[in-house]
Parts: sequence; structure tokens; C-alpha cells
Amino acid sequence: MFYSVRARLTLWYSAILAVVLITFSAISYALLARAIRSATDSSLAATAREFTAAFANDVDRAFAGRTVPLDFRYSDRDILVFAPSGSLVASSRLHLTSDEQRRLANAARGGAIGFVTIEGGVDRDGVRAYVAPIRVVGTQYMVFVAQDLDEQADRLENAARALFLGIPLALLVAAAGGYLMARKSLAPVSTMSIKARQISAETLGERIAVGNERDELGFLAVTLNELLERLQRAFESQRRFMADASHELRTPVSIIQGEADVALARRDRSPDDYRESIEIMQNAARKLTRIVQDLFLLARTDAGSYPIAKSRFYLDETLADCVRAMRSAAASKSIDLVCNAPPDSIVCADEELIQRMLINLIENAVKFTRARGHVTVIAEAQSDAYAIRVTDTGPGIAAEDQEHVFERFFRVDRVRRRNAPAVPTTGAGLGLPIARWIAEAHDGELSIERSDESGTTFLVMLPQDAGAASSELQTTAAQRA
Repeated sequence: MFYSVRARLTLWYSAILAVVLITFSAISYALLARAIRSATDSSLAATAREFTAAFANDVDRAFAGRTVPLDFRYSDRDILVFAPSGSLVASSRLHLTSDEQRRLANAARGGAIGFVTIEGGVDRDGVRAYVAPIRVVGTQYMVFVAQDLDEQADRLENAARALFLGIPLALLVAAAGGYLMARKSLAPVSTMSIKARQISAETLGERIAVGNERDELGFLAVTLNELLERLQRAFESQRRFMADASHELRTPVSIIQGEADVALARRDRSPDDYRESIEIMQNAARKLTRIVQDLFLLARTDAGSYPIAKSRFYLDETLADCVRAMRSAAASKSIDLVCNAPPDSIVCADEELIQRMLINLIENAVKFTRARGHVTVIAEAQSDAYAIRVTDTGPGIAAEDQEHVFERFFRVDRVRRRNAPAVPTTGAGLGLPIARWIAEAHDGELSIERSDESGTTFLVMLPQDAGAASSELQTTAAQRA
């Protein structure tokens, strides 16, 4: 039962309310008892003062017939006058028992002045008396104004009974009301839980109903809907990724399988035919290996588990190595490949990833540059970063497609082929997304700076190595020299 939030809320609410009610009732009872006792004491003292003031010098009137005058006879209290010896001189109509009178007489002989309390017996709650001296004809008497405490005890008992009955009843009503309120308030949570259980990978388009967006439960529903929206986009992206990946992998696999079937179909083929088939399968295998490596890298980056090993290296040397690696591909199309970078350009990054990013950009530029065109790679040092521009003279990219070229499996050749039919449709559309991820992983950015009919320029911004001291630069440069 107490696993339910409603039950726990009701229990806590009832427990707190019980503590508050009991504390308030105890304080109220104590204040009521104090007020009743204070009122009783004040009344007894006032009566005693009135009596002594009225009859202090009139012994005949005061003690005639051993009876207190009618003016000072009360239905709820007694007036007793004791001689110094303790004998009763005069009294009103007594409500006191003989034992209570005897104990008051003992108090008179003892010379008590002020308030005196006589404890009661089995059926009595005691007596409260105020003692005041009175001097009559040279003799001092003791006046006792006494009142039994039965009525006071009854009033307090009635108050306690009302509290004992009222507190459980109030707790019961409060617990029932709190449970109903908690149940009604948390009903949307149950509805959201049921709806969330019904949503699966096939029904991610469904959403949780939002009752009131301004309260906490409405905010929770909106948050869950936003989470479902992100999950839906992730699932759709994953489906597209798997579909595109399977499509890209199918092509080289089909080539390898087809060439193998052709090579094995005839036994009278010449060595040149076999070599041609093997070369075709080798190229398809290389493409397949490249796609698998790219997919593996993207999978690790999505999982956040790709290690980035940063170290200090010279950016100009890395650029020169990448350009040398692509010269043969550029030479096959008579493309002029130029590199220009400031010397001693130190960066702190993962050198292998930076090389991969630059190779992807240069390879992309060479692939889409027309024969006898130009590809330039220029690095410039700015205030706190290096700007690397890779420019080609191939067909431009339409403005509406420029941002999409960084999406996975978005084929750049499909965009540029509209203006250059001769461009081969190679590549899986993963080079630029990987290049952008590498730039962003190093707190940089990759974007298209310019793209028109004269060519396209990709701009890479890489932070400079802020930790490299000038002395280190000078030492390293001297070693290189």
C-alpha cells in the first residue's frame, strides 16, 4: 500500500496534521486551564477583599448567629471565618465536607495567608481557597473564601473530551480529503504512464495529452513529448542510416560477387582477364573497407567512445603530407594541387584525425574538380585560430543543398553532377560528415565559405595551441633547422 505515492503523501500529510493538531490542542488546553484557574483565583480574592472591607469593624453584623450575612452567600463558594484557635466563628451555607473544613481549620491555625489548595478525595476534585486576615474589635480572624474544583474540573474534562473526539475526526476527514486530492492530482501521471507504455518503436508518432502546461504535471507531459520527439528523430535517422549503409555496402559486395562469378564461370580465361577481375574486386574491396571504417568511426562517435589523443604537432607539415598523399590522384586528372601554410604552425590536436579531415576535404576537392583544374590548400594564422581553406574549381553547390552536404550519406556528387555530368558517382557521402565531426571535436568548425560556378571553398577553423610557449617554439624550430 505504501509503495503508492498517493498513500505516502496522505500518510505524511496526516502525520504532519496530527502533530500540528495535538500540539495546538495541548497548548490550547493548557491556556484554557490556566485561564479558568486564574479567573477562579481572581474571583475568590475579590470576594475576600469585599468581605473584609465590609465587616471589619462591625462584629454584630459580621458574625451574628455564626452565619455569614446574606449579602455574601454564593451558590458556588463558601465563606468561613476562623478564630486564631482554629474554631469556626461563622460560615455561609457550606458545600464542603467535614474533612475539607477540618483541613481549612488547620490552615487557619497555621496562619496561612493567600491561596490554599485542598486535595479532594475519591468523588471530589479538591477545594481552592483564598485566605485573608480580618481584625474585629482587636481580634484577628481568618476569612476563607473557598470553592470546590468540581465545576472547573468538569469544564476541563469537557474540553479534553471535545479535543479527543475532534482530533481523530479531523484527521479522518483530512486524510480522506488528502487522499482524494492526491489521487485527482496524480491521475494525469497514471494516464501518462499508461500512454508511455503503449508507445513503441512503431508508434513513436503518438504523443501524451497535455492538460495544463502551466503546472508541474503539464511541464512533465511537455518534457516527455519533447523526449519522444527526439527519440522519433533518432529512430528515423537510424533507419535512414541503416538503409543508406546497406545500400552503399551492397554495391561493392555485388561487384565482388559478380566478378568472382565471372572469373569462375569460364576456365579458358587468360591471365589478363583474371587480373582485370581481381583488380576490380580489389577496388571494390578497398571501397568496402573505407565505408566500413567510416561507419565504425561514426558509430563510436555517436556512442561518445572514440578516444581523442591530443598532442602538439606542426600544422604546416601535416598539410604538406596530406597534399603529397593526394598528388597522384590530382596528377591523373592534370589538376594543379598547391599548398601554402605558415611555418612553425603548432596546434594541439589528434594528428591522425586532423590528417583524416584534411584528406577528406582534399580528396573531395580533387574528385569534383574538372581536368586541368586547380585545387589550393591555404592555412592562415589568425588571432587565436588557424583558418584552413580548401578551394577547388569544380561545379558549385546549390545554396539550398550546401548545409545538407554535411549530412550522412548525402551524396555531394549528386548535387554537383547536375553541372558536371562527367563526374563519377563514387563515395558513400560520409567524408564531409566525418570531417565536420573532427573539426567540432577539436572545438573548431567546418563550413562552406563560398560555392558558385567558379568553384567551392571549404573553411576549417582550428584553435591554436594556447599552451605552447614562445621558448618551446624557438627550441623546436632550432631543432628542425
